[in-house]
Amino acid sequence: MPDDFQQNLSSLVSTELALYNELALLVQKERECVISGDMEGLLNILTEKQDVISRQERVQEGWNNMCSSLGISEGRDGPVFWEKVSALLGSVNTGDLKTSLAVIREVAGKVLEDELEVQALLEEHIEDLREEMLRIHKGKKAVRGYNRSGGSFQAAP
Repeated sequence: MPDDFQQNLSSLVSTELALYNELALLVQKERECVISGDMEGLLNILTEKQDVISRQERVQEGWNNMCSSLGISEGRDGPVFWEKVSALLGSVNTGDLKTSLAVIREVAGKVLEDELEVQALLEEHIEDLREEMLRIHKGKKAVRGYNRSGGSFQAAP
């Protein structure tokens, strides 16, 4: 069991880290799309991000299943998890796992910070877009009013 257990742990850790790295790259691309106003690209990135998030949820299910198989309900961040892991793998391998999870937490934190910055940028651009749409709406309204008043202005077909 320790070999299978260690392989499962290693797989979960490496998969989770890879997904966070992929998400970090997508957030960078998302920022570029927001800044450049590439709405089609932004929608594509958001779709890709949703796929990554779905895969992250499956990894989280794997962690939950592992905790359940160990008979614990508190998750991987609690002391009971680490006691069980240490009993199965020894303290050296447990230390490596803790280090890997610390790296994952660091990357996840950075992704979250970047995501919040992109959200703020997007909100700024959304406001600009709303203002532009309002300006266009007012312009169309003025043209309609001009036409109703008997003006000679004709909109191009």
